[in-house]
Amino acid sequence: MSQQMRQPVRQEWKGFLDIVSRETEGEPVTIEIVTAESGSQVQADGLPLSSITYDEKDEVVIVSVREPDSSDPVLDHIIQNPWNILFDPPLPGSVRTIDIEGADGAHTLVTFHGRESPED
Repeated sequence: MSQQMRQPVRQEWKGFLDIVSRETEGEPVTIEIVTAESGSQVQADGLPLSSITYDEKDEVVIVSVREPDSSDPVLDHIIQNPWNILFDPPLPGSVRTIDIEGADGAHTLVTFHGRESPED
């Protein structure tokens, strides 16, 4: 690909996540929280994504998942004061993993199933 890939800057997070959310709604995801103190904890595994949004006013990222065959969210995972967001790859239509680092150093990993890289 001749186009250079770069990570969206903070001012682009909302628009980028809105596109990702729209294009991946209903896809199964895993939400994993990784901290130095407690290691890795899975909060949701294989549940359909309801939405992933960045609220600039309240400085939060909200990842919502729902039960299969339902439209009501069963989990809203909230990351307050996100410090950094990394998208792999940094293209809204191809994102496989989102790594959201909170101000406390905890990482929330959102993995989209069915979007694994070809070598997986």
